[in-house]
Parts: sequence; structure tokens; C-alpha cells
Amino acid sequence: MIHMQQNFNKLQFLVGNQETLEHANEIPVKEVLDNRVIDFLGDLSKQILKDPRVKSYPDVVTYAFWIRKNALLKMKERYASEFLRVGRGMAFHIAPSNVAVSFALSFTSALLAGNASVVRVSNKAFVQVEIIADAISALYDTEYSDMKPYLTLVRYEHDEEITQALSDICDIRIIWGGNQTIEIIRKASLKPRAVELTFADRHSIALIDADVYLSGNSEAITKDFYLDSYYSDQNACSAPRIVVWTGTQKDKAKQMFWSCLRQQVEKEYEFKPIMAIDKLTALCRLAAEHDNIAELVEQDNKMCRVRLKKLIPELMDYKTGGGYFFEYDAEDLREIIPILGKSCQTVGYYGIDPIEIKKLLFETNVRGIDRIVPLGHTMDLSVIWDGYNMLDTMSRVVDIF
Repeated sequence: MIHMQQNFNKLQFLVGNQETLEHANEIPVKEVLDNRVIDFLGDLSKQILKDPRVKSYPDVVTYAFWIRKNALLKMKERYASEFLRVGRGMAFHIAPSNVAVSFALSFTSALLAGNASVVRVSNKAFVQVEIIADAISALYDTEYSDMKPYLTLVRYEHDEEITQALSDICDIRIIWGGNQTIEIIRKASLKPRAVELTFADRHSIALIDADVYLSGNSEAITKDFYLDSYYSDQNACSAPRIVVWTGTQKDKAKQMFWSCLRQQVEKEYEFKPIMAIDKLTALCRLAAEHDNIAELVEQDNKMCRVRLKKLIPELMDYKTGGGYFFEYDAEDLREIIPILGKSCQTVGYYGIDPIEIKKLLFETNVRGIDRIVPLGHTMDLSVIWDGYNMLDTMSRVVDIF
């Protein structure tokens, strides 16, 4: 409490206020998937969609769609627990600086698990954050004043004392960021019974069957891939970094796929010049440190393709974003095992039976893969993320005999 009082003057409140944090440990917990929380989030969805700015931000639309009341009620029907589950208390979230809407996935999961939340959002000026924060504030001013203690959004510069002060009051700490960020935050101690969830550096891949691709709607498939990758500048852990081709007509499929993607990129993608340097640097490092493994197929500022002769476990150490793709031709799915270590999060697929991917996971002792989803859905939101069921992890069991 002393730490917090010393540092409140450094906090910028986007939603909520100092008083809420001073009384954080007095906020009642709720049951998992509490009806009042579902009502609040359902009306938050409607409030967000009223904002004219939302049309320019598909990620915010996706979030609003995810928290529709009917969708949450269906989630409640599917959720099964033999125990009474309630929130742990206060959740302290450290949101990432490279994916705008991750903070909302985080606090929504905590609310649905029965907790109050204080969220440190990025200092970057994301319009998506403003849209969601404005919608929350609007609801607080109407019939949801009782929900004010359950969600506080703040900004502050990197400051060990503030991080420690917020860690002092939390029962759950959720860290989104790179491995280095997690190491820094972990210098701040937690209460003995507090739990921690970390969402660290991950990578994802796309598997495409060339023959099925050529027989499908190439424009629609390409748009799905564009949303999975370019929309976040490949900053999202779920964004594909490598395209692995199977099937018999790989060359023909690749020519069509990349041509369609280029048209989409030229029409919609806003390129940031710094990314050109990052791409060149990543490619030069790979070539220098792993001789005769990679071949540059196509390169300009908006799209860089690097054909791989073999896959190595260290490959994703040389990843970057903004339209930088590795590409590999596989005759057998087992060839991708070297890049399916613990840092592999999502496998997006098209034209491949997901059961075959599941078999690969269980029959070869692969340590990675937390999600297997169709292309176009790698950015879909869920309370199950990075292998965590956040409703369970963020709640506690009340065992009643």
C-alpha cells in the first residue's frame, strides 16, 4: 500500500481511478461466468460498435463480436466444472506494445473468471485502446457504475517501483511480451499465493496443400492469410512466419498464392520503412550463420520470401515482420518437426486434415503447438490461449462436501 501511494502521481488513468486501487483487496470476487459480467461485456460490445472509428479496425470488431452476450451465454453453457469456481481477486495485466487488442483479451478473460483487473496498457497511441476505453467509460456513466471497481486501465513509463506496487496488490499477474520483458517484470515479487501467467515470444506456421489450394477460391484464401499475417505486421505470436507447402503442384500453387497476396498487399498494406532494414538484417544473419540453407526468392519492401532447403530448430531466431516469410516444400509432415518446439504456438492449415496434425503432435513427442486452426482464424480470440484455459487458471476452486 505504501508503494502505491508513493507512485500514484506517475499513473495516467484511462479508465478508473486511484481510489479503486487503494481498496483493491476489498473488491468482492465473482463466480466464473457471472451473469452481471456477461451483461456488462455484452453491452460493451454494443457500445464499441456504435463508435464510427471502429470501421477502420477489424481487430476491435473481432473483439466486439467475441464478447456478444449470446456468444458468452453459449460459452457459459459449454463451460463445465464439477466444482464451484470463483475469482482469485485482483489481476494485474502488463499488455504488449505490439498487438493493440491483446489487453482486452486479457482483462475480459479475468473478468469472466471472476476477478477485478488493473491493466497497464502500452504507451503507444493505439486508437484501438482509445475506442475500447471510451466504451468502458461510457458504460460506467450509465447503469454499470457497480462494475467500476472491476476494471482499471492505466499507463506509466517503465518504473520498477510502480510495477512492484501493483504486484503487491495482485493475486494474478499476467505478462504479455518478449522474453526480456518477462524477465524484467519478474524482478517484482508477488504475494505467496499469487499466480502468474506469461505470454512470451512464440512463432506460428501455415500449412497449405497445393492441390487443394488450386481447386479453391484463391482470392478468399489469400485474404485470410493477409489478415493472419500482414494486419499485425506479423507482430502477433499467431501470425504465420513460414509457409509449408504439401501436395503435387507446389510450384503452380506458390506462383498463384504469392501473386494474389501481392495484389492484396499493394491495395491495403501501409509499409513502415524501418521494416526493410529489419528484413535485410534477418536474412544476412541467417545466411552468415547457416551456410547453404536459405535462398532469397523474392524481395522488395513489402514482401520478402526466403526459400529454405531444410528446417532447423533455430530458424525462428531469424524471424522478423512486415511481410517476411520463410517457405518450405514438404513431402511428409514429419519434416516440420524441427520447428515445432515449445516456442511454436499456432499451426494454421488449409487443405490438410487437422487430425493429421494432431497425430503428428502426439506420435512424435512434439513439445510445441498450442493451437491448430484454419487459415483466417489464427487471430480469433478465445479464453484458451497459449495452452492456458484462462477461466480455470485465473479462478480458484471452492470444494464443498
